[in-house]
Parts: sequence; structure tokens; C-alpha cells
Amino acid sequence: MTLQTVLGPIDAEQAGRILEHEHVLVGFVEDGRLTPDDYDREDVVSRVAPLLLQLKAAGCSTMVDCAPEYLGRDPYILRQLAKRTGLHLITNTGLYKKPFLPAFVYSADERELAAQWTGEAVSGIGESGVYPGFIKIAFNDGPAIDETQLKLLRAAMRTSLDTGLPIQCHTIGAEVAVHAYEVMKQAQFDQERFIWVHAQTFQDDELYRRLADEGGWLSVDSIRMDNYREQVDLLHRLIAIGTGHRVLLSQDTGWYTVGEPGGGDIAPYHLMFQDFFPAAAADGLDASWLERCVTSQAFEAMSLRD
Repeated sequence: MTLQTVLGPIDAEQAGRILEHEHVLVGFVEDGRLTPDDYDREDVVSRVAPLLLQLKAAGCSTMVDCAPEYLGRDPYILRQLAKRTGLHLITNTGLYKKPFLPAFVYSADERELAAQWTGEAVSGIGESGVYPGFIKIAFNDGPAIDETQLKLLRAAMRTSLDTGLPIQCHTIGAEVAVHAYEVMKQAQFDQERFIWVHAQTFQDDELYRRLADEGGWLSVDSIRMDNYREQVDLLHRLIAIGTGHRVLLSQDTGWYTVGEPGGGDIAPYHLMFQDFFPAAAADGLDASWLERCVTSQAFEAMSLRD
């Protein structure tokens, strides 16, 4: 198994500690109208590079950038940052959610979307020479998946089957997670290829068990000291109900915000390792388990499959 980074594939030893859900650049511009003309690539690199060097100094080797196309994905920036910092960076193919989708998404069918995403996995993203390491999709908040979201999910499943790429899916709340789970189960899709992003919002022990039993990965990705008690309690629960082997940890932090002077206030990436891990271990969470969540489990979840 390997991870596909912006500079090429790496193995588990090279990958080391992995933050599987973070952001370098985000532009909340509706209707897919964000373009590189809306920001200065050199400014982004100069602002973000020191923070990535801090992360590397904290003992992390790999960071997954989760901004999809039309929301801030920029393979040229990520490649430059990887070369400058020595940190392994991973980007994606896929799309986000309403209202940040371009118009063609609503008329395209799932096969057309899957063909576009598979094309990036096979031939690279545009002329950049960068290949995606996973598929990123998102569901709108609510009790069920609408037709557009269902189309994106089915396109992602097709792409995953064709390319071996895992799927990361922004999912808020238990109800929409149940709907997506049933869709994948009916399609007999291997949910070991599926990462439930923002699983901390589900707050349903029986659902956690169902998703984990099916092979899905539970991404607890708001790990910060300002929500320390809430997150530590959840992690204790996930272990107690037998799902600890399917947990991934990240922060969903950063990022350079398009439209704000200098990119705005960019949060550092290294604090989970510097502050949260030692405090959580002192609070009874097994230090070796915390490490597995960001090493072997994260590597398995994000790996390419034949």
C-alpha cells in the first residue's frame, strides 16, 4: 500500500504521522467561481510554509489538504509547499457541496463526473503533474441526501472502484450519515474505502458501531485544546464501544482565506501533537492508541488499493 502525495507515492515509513483532514487554502466563493486570479500563490506559500515547518518539527510527516476543486484546491501551491518544507502533502479529486458547485454539476450525470475524477487520478490534475490521493465530497446538513448529493456519492463510489482511491466525505449529523450508509450498503460498496469526516457530530454510539462494523473510518477532526474535554470524552467513548480501531484524528484547521488581507488569521497545524496528545494521555487515553490513529490507521484509511 502507498499514499499518493503531490510529489509522488510514499510508503508507511515515509508517511509517519498523518494529519488526514486539514486545509491550506479555502475560498468560499459560490457557484464554482473561485479561480487562481482571486489570490496570490506566492503570498499563500509564504504565509503557510512556516506553519508547515512547525508541524514537521512537531514530528508530523504528512498532511492531507481537503479543499476540493472550486473551493481552494491548488496543486501548484501544494507542490511548492512540499518542496520548500519537506512535508508530504496530499490533494484530492472531487467536489464540495451547494452553494459552491459549478453549474455543470447539476446537468452532468454520475458517470460523467466519475470520468472526470478518474481522469485526474490517471493523468494528473490539468498540466500540474500532480495526482490526487483521495476523493473529496460533501453532504449538505440535513436529515437526508438530496439528488445532487446522491449523484456525487455515486460518482465517488464509481471513481473509487476504478482507481483505488479512498473517499473523504464531509458529513454533519447522524441522520444524513445513516442515509449515506444505507446507500453504500445497498450498492455493496466497500466502506473500508470511506472516511466519515466530522464524525464527532454524530453523537450516536449505535451508529458509530454500525459504521465501524461495516469498515468505515470515523474521522474525529476538531481536535483542539479549546474543546479538549468534549473530544477526550468522545474518544474514551469510541474506545469503550469497540470502535477505536476505526478512529482517525485531525484538526480541520488552517487556513489561508481567499478575500481576507494576508489570508486572515491562519491557525497553526502542530498543536494537536504539542498540546493535545500529552494532555490526553495524562487524562487516561493510551498514548500508543493516539499514535496509531495518526499512523497505521490513517495510512490504511488513506492508502491506494489495487
